[in-house]
Amino acid sequence: MKIIILGSGSGMPAKNKRSSAVLVKSQNHIFLFDCGDGCASSLLNLDLDPNTIDAIVITHYHPDHAGGLLLLIQMLYLQRRTKALSLYLPEREEDFLAMLQMFYTFPQKFSFDLQIKPMNRLNMDYNRLNIKANDHLDGYREIVRQNNLPNKIKAYSLRVSSPKGDFVYSSDISTVDCISEFCMGAHTVLVDAGHPSAEQVLRLCTLDVKRVLLTHEPRPQIKQMAKKATKDIFYEALENVEYTI
Repeated sequence: MKIIILGSGSGMPAKNKRSSAVLVKSQNHIFLFDCGDGCASSLLNLDLDPNTIDAIVITHYHPDHAGGLLLLIQMLYLQRRTKALSLYLPEREEDFLAMLQMFYTFPQKFSFDLQIKPMNRLNMDYNRLNIKANDHLDGYREIVRQNNLPNKIKAYSLRVSSPKGDFVYSSDISTVDCISEFCMGAHTVLVDAGHPSAEQVLRLCTLDVKRVLLTHEPRPQIKQMAKKATKDIFYEALENVEYTI
C-alpha cells in the first residue's frame, strides 16, 4: 500500500500547506480520502491519468475536507475522464447533487458516470475499506437541534486493510478514544493532531500501532510530548511524500 498526503493543513489556510486530502494506492485500486482546497492542483502535479482514481471518500462536511471537491469534479470533466467515479458522502447526497447543479456543474454533461453514494455503501463496494463514525461533529448537536437544521452530524474515520498492514485515516476527531478499537494493530495511523489533547494522541502508543503520522497542524504540545514518548512511532506528516506499508 502507498499513501501520499496531498494536504495536511488545518481549517485555517496556510501559506505552505494545502487542506486535507490523502491519496491511497491499495492493491488494484486508488482512493482519494477527502478533497480540501488545492487538491486538484496536487493531483495535477502527480501527472495522473484522469481515470486513475476509483473512488473519492469525503469523511465529513467541513470546508478544509471537502472545499476542493467541486473543482476536482470539474477538472475530471474537462480532462474527459471516461471511467465511472464513485463518490461516497457522509450525509445529504441529494443536497450535494443540487449544489453541483447550482454551480452549473451538470452531471448530464460529464463524459463519465458520477455515482454519488452514501457512506454505508463503501464497505459493500470495497471490502478492504471500513468506516467508523467518530465524535468530531458532536459539538454541533445543539445548534442543529435549536435551528431545526437538516444536518445529520456525520463524521467518519477510515481503515484500509492490506496483507502487509493496515492504514487508518482518523480524519478530524475530538478524541482518540472514539476510534481506539478501530486503530488497534494498524501499521500506520494518520491522526488529527490539531483537535485532540496530547494525552489522547499519545494513547496510540498503547494500541499496537507501528507508525503515527501527525497531521492537521499538530499543536506544539503534541509534537513535544511525541518526542518524549516511550515508543518512537510519531512523525509529522509531510505533503507529497510517498509512505509505504
